[in-house]
Amino acid sequence: MTALTVIYSIGALALGFLLGMVLQVFIDSDQIRRLIKINDRLKLENEALMNGHTEVIEIVDKRQPEEVDFSQKW
Repeated sequence: MTALTVIYSIGALALGFLLGMVLQVFIDSDQIRRLIKINDRLKLENEALMNGHTEVIEIVDKRQPEEVDFSQKW
């Protein structure tokens, strides 16, 4: 194996690696955009919570509990 063959093989491997990464970015571009949008929304929500703009939600549970016999062994 000559030095030129080794250099050519390493160059072809590096070029293939680079093209593979670029192709992966194009394939994942929709997901990247969606994650950036979610991240921006969460930053705004976090900023609003830090500034004291909170929303109070009251949960009222009107269900009746079943009778439980606590004297028995579990």
